[in-house]
Amino acid sequence: MSVQTFPENGEVTIATLESVSSSGAWVTLDEYGGLKAFLPESEISRNMVKNIDKTLKPKQKIVVKVIKVDKSKLDVDVSLRQLTQEEKKIKLIELKKSKWAESVINIAAQKLGRKNADQETKLIAEKFDGLYNGLEYIVREGPGSLVNLGIDAQFAEMLYKLSAEKIKQPIVKVSKVFEIYSQQSDGIEVVKKALLKTIENSESKVKIQYISSPRYRITCYANNYKDAEKSLKKIFMNIEKNINGKGNFRAVE
Repeated sequence: MSVQTFPENGEVTIATLESVSSSGAWVTLDEYGGLKAFLPESEISRNMVKNIDKTLKPKQKIVVKVIKVDKSKLDVDVSLRQLTQEEKKIKLIELKKSKWAESVINIAAQKLGRKNADQETKLIAEKFDGLYNGLEYIVREGPGSLVNLGIDAQFAEMLYKLSAEKIKQPIVKVSKVFEIYSQQSDGIEVVKKALLKTIENSESKVKIQYISSPRYRITCYANNYKDAEKSLKKIFMNIEKNINGKGNFRAVE
């Protein structure tokens, strides 16, 4: 069995109960091709142990935490006791998103008259480490991002349309204070024109607020901090360019 089929120690994953005994329970890890793992009795919460036959049943889906991995012996142990409520909550949300993403991909295939989208599902899951991550990416970057991976353009367009209806990209903002002034007779107008021209030509959403002469605060909005910082840097360059030697400009904080 390849190394890639094993979970990492400390990883939280979904398991299916196979059998239960007084010493613990055997489970299969859904996200690792049905790899078998053991859930020791000592790693089951006290309340569950008291009523193990009622609380743990074959075919039941549970969230577990990997506590031991021995790849040479194909030996994996998992725990319920060491799993925090927060970890369980995050994993269940992740699972819910994954199932939704899978349904969206299947709906896209149905709308295009296809029997399935197995090939696209596999490609997206492997490339983006999860189906939902892939749909977030296509919403952010556009359908062309999937076409570049070899996915049919018509399918990519349909998938983008369906995904964009539900996935809303987060908006982040980056702010910085700067000083700008001109000692020319029409200095106020020079500054005003330089700032307006910068905003009008900006590709990003930008807001400039007056603080007190000669200070202003500029805020850039984007889908992530990297893009916001990049836009801010470009805007500062444009302000300096638009003042065109008729005034002074510098970032403060």
